[in-house]
Amino acid sequence: MPKEDCKYGVKCYQRNEAHLAKYNHPDKTDVRQEDKAVKLAPKRNASSAEEKGSEPKPNTSNSSADSQNMESHGEAKGTYESETAVLHREAMSNISGKNYMEIMEKRIRYSVQQEYDTLCESNEFIRHKFLVEMPPDFYEFWKFINTLVPDTSRSNRSAVEHLETVFQLQLVGPFEFLSGTFHQAKMGEPGDYLRHWRFYYDPPEFQTVFVRRGTGVHYGYWRDVPQDKENLLIARNDMASGCEFQFVSGNIFDAFLFYLEHDFVSTPFTASKVTATKKAVKNYLAENSLELAQLDRLQRERNKSVVAKAFHRAGIVVPFDRKTQLGYRPLSVSDAELKKILALFERKDLGDGLAKQAVLEKLQPVANAAIIAVDESDFGTALELGIDLFCSGHKELHMLASSLIVPAYSMLKRPQFIAIAKAHMESRSRDLDLSMFDVLK
Repeated sequence: MPKEDCKYGVKCYQRNEAHLAKYNHPDKTDVRQEDKAVKLAPKRNASSAEEKGSEPKPNTSNSSADSQNMESHGEAKGTYESETAVLHREAMSNISGKNYMEIMEKRIRYSVQQEYDTLCESNEFIRHKFLVEMPPDFYEFWKFINTLVPDTSRSNRSAVEHLETVFQLQLVGPFEFLSGTFHQAKMGEPGDYLRHWRFYYDPPEFQTVFVRRGTGVHYGYWRDVPQDKENLLIARNDMASGCEFQFVSGNIFDAFLFYLEHDFVSTPFTASKVTATKKAVKNYLAENSLELAQLDRLQRERNKSVVAKAFHRAGIVVPFDRKTQLGYRPLSVSDAELKKILALFERKDLGDGLAKQAVLEKLQPVANAAIIAVDESDFGTALELGIDLFCSGHKELHMLASSLIVPAYSMLKRPQFIAIAKAHMESRSRDLDLSMFDVLK
C-alpha cells in the first residue's frame, strides 16, 4: 500500500519510526535546490502560469479586463511622460540664453499691477492703501464740488483743478483717488501711501485732505480709533507754527467754509466767487436734506474720553475706567518739566552728541515708568509720552518714541496707527510738497 504524503512536509518535526513508515517526507536537499531554482528563475506573470497549468485557471473575463487596464495604464503613463518631456524641452528652449529670475520678476510685477488695477476699481483702495475708511460727508463733498464745474468741461480732475486754481486749495490723499490720479500713477511701496501728504507734525490719528497750496497749512480728519468713520472731527495745523492742532469743524463742508473764511486770501477778482461758492454749499445741503454733525456736539462728547492733552493739544483718547482709574496715569513729569528736558537739545554749549546723551539720560526714568504703566494696563501713559516725543520734532528721539508708541497702540488694538507711525518716522520731512507722486518720478 503506497504511503501518503505528510501534510507538514519538510516542516514536520516528528522522528518516530511509525510516523516515518506511514507518511512520505520530501528530501531536504531537493527542497533547497528547488528554492534556489525559484529564486534564480525569472519572474513569471499570470499568463505563463495559466499556460503551464500550475495554478487553477481564474475567471477569464476578469483576467482579460485586468490585462486591458494594465495596457491602457501603460499607454497613459507613456503619453504623460512623453508630453512632460516635450514641455520641459519647450520651457528650456524659451529661457535658453535668458535671465530666468528676470523673467519671474516681470511676471510677479505684472501680477501685482493687475491686483493694483483691480483695487483701483472700488473705494476699497482707500482702506487698503491708507488703512482707514472715509466718512459719508467726505463722499458727499466730492459730489458737491463736481457741481461747481459746468457739465461741458467736467472730468474726474476738473473739480479738483477748479478749487486749486480759484482758491489755492489742493484736495489731496483720498480725494486724489476719487479724481483718478492714482489709477495711472506708478506704484509705490506701502510706506509711500502712508506718508502721502503727511506733514512733519501729523500724528497717526490725523489724515490730510486739504492743503493750502505752497504752505504748511493743512486740514484733515482726526480719528482716535482707526476704524472710526462716523462723525469725525476736522483739525487744522500750520506746520510752520509747530505741532499744535485746532479742531475747526465736525464735517468737511464746514471745514471748507472755515478755510474760505480764515485761510484763503481773497482779492477783488475772487470775492464774488467766494460768495457764490458759500451760497452753493448752503443750497446743496438744503436741496439734499443733509444733516451734518456739528463741532460743538462732537467735541463735547469727545472731551469726556480725553485723558491728556499732549503736546499737540488735540488730546489723547483711550479707554479709561474712572472708578478703578485703569487705562491711564499721569506721566512722572509735568509738561513743563518734559519741555525743559527737551530744551537741552537747543543748548549751544553742548554738542549734538552730548545733548542727545543728556536728554536720553533724563528721559529714561520717565520712559521706564511709562512702560511699567503699560504692563499694568495704563496704556494711555506710554501713548502720551510717545506722542509728546514725536511732537518735539527731534528725530534723535524717534527710536525712544517708537518703543513707547508701538506697545501702546498694540495693547489698544490700533495696529494701523503703528504702521503709519513707523512709515512716517522712517522718512519724516519738513518739505511742503509731500506728494508721493513727486517721490516716485
